[in-house]
Amino acid sequence: MSENNLIKASQKGETRILKVPSVAKRKLGQDITDPVRLDPRVLEKMQDTIKSLESKYAEALSEQVTRLIELSDPAANGDARSAADLYTIAHDIRGLAGTFGRPLVGRFANLLCTYIEGHDNIGPLENSIIRFHVEAIREALKNPDSDPNLASETLRALENLIMATMNQTRLAAG
Repeated sequence: MSENNLIKASQKGETRILKVPSVAKRKLGQDITDPVRLDPRVLEKMQDTIKSLESKYAEALSEQVTRLIELSDPAANGDARSAADLYTIAHDIRGLAGTFGRPLVGRFANLLCTYIEGHDNIGPLENSIIRFHVEAIREALKNPDSDPNLASETLRALENLIMATMNQTRLAAG
């Protein structure tokens, strides 16, 4: 069975095979070939390296979150460089957080990136929403073992807030 499949047993004793989408194919297109399996020794060495870098990443991540907070007000006041830096940092967090054992931080950063990508300008309303995202990132960083239900509800609330503001913007535009 392929690594992209997941076996799931139901309570009735039935077994189903679920196809898990390939992240590489989603990012690079369906024409790519699946990667060659890694030698388990190489994989173990990679995992050891990632573990050894986790504490350094935690420090860097904390600095990035502080920087996101510092950049949000200038970005809201029209500073294009601050807005670009804010997005770049959120994008970096989105890409690396899961690798270093902080998947929830990555999910909040992903939602923040998605929000920023949908807006040409960052004004006071966008700044407030960005700050909510940054605060969620900071909380997820400070409390990595927090209640997953609370984290899911927070993500859902931020998604709903984004949808409401997008609808409000569409209605105002006419």
